[in-house]
Amino acid sequence: SGSDSDSDLEEFFKKRRCTDPICCLLFVAAMAALIGMLVYGTKNGNLRKINHGFDAVGRQCGVNETVEDKPLLYFCPLVKSSGVHTVNMKDPVCVAACPTLDFDGVTLTPSMVSECENQQAYATVQVGNRYCLPDGSEEAVAREEVKQGMSDAADDFLNTSSKIGRGWQIILLTLVVATAMGYIFLCLLKTLAKCIIYVCAFVGLVAFLLLGWFLFTQSAAQAAEGEDNLAITFKVLAIISWALALIVVSLICCCGQAVELSTACMGQAASVIWRMPVLLLSPLVKAFVKCGVLIVLAAGFVHLLSTGETSGIGRDKHWSFSGEQKLMLASYVFISFWLLAFISALYQFSIAHAVGQYYMASNATGTKETKCCAVFEGVYVGLRYHGGSLAFGSAVIAALEFIQRILEWAEKKSQLEHNQVLTCILSCILCACRCLEGIIQFINKNAYIDIAITSSGFCTAVQNVMHIIVDHGAAMAILNGATFIFQIVGLASITATCGLLSAYLLTGDKYSNSASEDYIENPGYAIALCCVLAFVVAWAFMSIFDMASDTLLICHCEDTSGRHKADNKELDDMFDAAHKKAEEMKEQAKMDSSESEEEHPRSSRYRR
Repeated sequence: SGSDSDSDLEEFFKKRRCTDPICCLLFVAAMAALIGMLVYGTKNGNLRKINHGFDAVGRQCGVNETVEDKPLLYFCPLVKSSGVHTVNMKDPVCVAACPTLDFDGVTLTPSMVSECENQQAYATVQVGNRYCLPDGSEEAVAREEVKQGMSDAADDFLNTSSKIGRGWQIILLTLVVATAMGYIFLCLLKTLAKCIIYVCAFVGLVAFLLLGWFLFTQSAAQAAEGEDNLAITFKVLAIISWALALIVVSLICCCGQAVELSTACMGQAASVIWRMPVLLLSPLVKAFVKCGVLIVLAAGFVHLLSTGETSGIGRDKHWSFSGEQKLMLASYVFISFWLLAFISALYQFSIAHAVGQYYMASNATGTKETKCCAVFEGVYVGLRYHGGSLAFGSAVIAALEFIQRILEWAEKKSQLEHNQVLTCILSCILCACRCLEGIIQFINKNAYIDIAITSSGFCTAVQNVMHIIVDHGAAMAILNGATFIFQIVGLASITATCGLLSAYLLTGDKYSNSASEDYIENPGYAIALCCVLAFVVAWAFMSIFDMASDTLLICHCEDTSGRHKADNKELDDMFDAAHKKAEEMKEQAKMDSSESEEEHPRSSRYRR
């Protein structure tokens, strides 16, 4: 058995061939085009077009030649008959510097703005490199007018982010706690898998209930103090927490019979990860790589967008692009989606390659000998031999993503035009596209696993996967459902525990006292962020378990000779149990159908 395993391992993982070379060449050409568009946007774009305002005659501050040295937007002052200081929002001007108070708190520099009819300046502060915000005590009304007139989604996001950032210690603690809980699960799964599932379910249930109760009491307290917005935020979060608790209870009650299989699935996946702990670093590496690429792509898109022409007055801005520029923007977006999907495909392939090596390894000594860095070898193999196949699958996902973005844009436009019929049609099409994308992602994931095992091309791998689904679909569905139980329970326990901890700490005196330097006006956003980060960390652990278990199942199905089943006896027994369960469910369905026909013979004869 050991020699057979070694020869098969050599055959499967070393004697590889390049697959789908045409797709690989297309992907390389697309990457070259992407780099070309990045260079073009950097050289020809002007980032000032993105956020600089326009004066009353339509010149963009810092962009048009006549005001290129005046990048800031200043609103000329008005004094109403009541003596209230305000500004003329319809007559802004471009200035080189905002009027600011000197150190003595009295002298304004500059003191006059010659571009205004009323040239006497008022105290302002510079907001970014965009506009001058009234700052004096007499300009309170003017300040609110400018804030409302100049605020946008970016300003609101940055303002909220700066406030949430004051609780960075709690956010960091949340990440540490979530990571520690993930590793604790891994350590306990090998011996206490069944117990862990019930414990996690109980912890998640209690934590969600306590979190909901805590947030609801905070909502009542804030409402009593007149903080209506904060009270609503807490109440919404409380309702969400209770809804998640109900989901956990429903899952355990409805799927209790599948706990045994879930325990077996997770035990097998834990054995793989325990032998190759570097697998747990893969989601972190993938997250850093995708975030870095996404930042570069977003910056490139902004530069490319700034090659267009702009017009407007004040904050009202209109973009115009030539046909070539529109085609370039559309191509850039599609290729960006393609690159991000390719990174995810390469990540899934590398995990499947490592787990496949574990399955093929001999167990003659009682312990499987595997390479600790098999994941990095999988990245190398994927890029060298199967880049075309991975590009093929990711291109399909990118196309669906691109179509969805177009549909979302059209849906928003129809909503603005109050065309309810068109909005309904677009919503239905968008929903269908999202469902189709989910199905294709499932097929692609299993196809990448098959490519890692058999070195097939993408289309052949899809055919192999479809045959496996037809032959073993019932058993695989049962095992995937069993794995799903663990994923939900694990996600719930980690997310709820970290959310409860962050809610308790962020509503303490340090962050709730308005006199404190770390005061957070609405801690609900910070609590929600902590929950999201905890969920992301938990998902990193759970997705590895999911990918590992799916790869083991595909390996078992592809191992038609049965040479390696002796080295994976527990997996073989688990698969047989799933097949028996599937047969029992089929027999039960037949019996239920027969009983139904006996109870309603007339309707049965009518159907015939």
